[in-house]
Amino acid sequence: MVPAVPPFSCRLCGSREHRPAVRKDSKSGEALTISRCLVCSLVQQTAMPTDEELRIYYSHNYRTDYKKTYEPLPKHVRRAGLTAIDRLRFLSAHLPTPRPRTLLDIGAGGGEFVYMAERAGFDARGIEPNEGYSSFAKSEYGVDISTMGLSDLPRASADLVTMFHVFEHLAHPQSAIERIADVLSPGGHLMIEVPNILQKDASPHNIYFKAHLFYFSRHTLTAAASRWFEPVAVEDAGNLKVLFRRRDVAVNIALPAPDAISDTERRLSAKGWTEYLTQGGGLIKPFLKLRNAVAESRLSGKRAKTILDGIFESGGLPLS
Repeated sequence: MVPAVPPFSCRLCGSREHRPAVRKDSKSGEALTISRCLVCSLVQQTAMPTDEELRIYYSHNYRTDYKKTYEPLPKHVRRAGLTAIDRLRFLSAHLPTPRPRTLLDIGAGGGEFVYMAERAGFDARGIEPNEGYSSFAKSEYGVDISTMGLSDLPRASADLVTMFHVFEHLAHPQSAIERIADVLSPGGHLMIEVPNILQKDASPHNIYFKAHLFYFSRHTLTAAASRWFEPVAVEDAGNLKVLFRRRDVAVNIALPAPDAISDTERRLSAKGWTEYLTQGGGLIKPFLKLRNAVAESRLSGKRAKTILDGIFESGGLPLS
């Protein structure tokens, strides 16, 4: 039996015109109904969980569902440290000089990025809804991670906000963007990284998740932020990274242009095993996983802070 298609309303443009498809949750294998908005091209879950369901899930279940642990394991620390270096390089290449000093990481997880950002010269802190991960960050790295949500933050309290693989989980993206603009000082910057629905290097078995409410492209992410932010730099060869600058005055949302919508439809129709194996590097992924597994096998007994220090010291980041 084909599941009934639930009511749809796009959380970016408000349209009810959509093209639904039943996909599989990449963790559980359960059916997941995903829709592409025919007006703005945003890909999203057709029926959204309630705010209370999301609050309970992220404060208690999300980390254990996705990491199988209430605290990060050494392999998770290593992976987070390597990606932190990549993100700091992106910021170093695109932030203005003098760069912002006060950094707030929303959804800070185990605190690895906050710790690495501190070592790179930022006055960094974070917020994280999961108590196990936020407690680990404070005890292991001595960083300032608060167990709290976005709504609890004071106005104009940061020069730079970072959100890594968080924005796709937020049920009300427009409200979140407005709140972040309020948290930033005038002329402040926002860096968002999300999975890229148009990327070629994502396995077809690893695209859709019940915890991901939205699946952004560069077109829909910049549109979602456009009322309060203008893009400074975009990188979308793999995961989607965008650095935004806060506008002084809010403007009307700039929805994706017709050619961007056509591009999204064309790219989505091309996604599959052939593209992944031939253009997305799928053929070499098993060898890369084996290499990482060997490196991670050497982490036994090492403290998380020691792992991060080694990664930072070999990362070659410019300091200030």
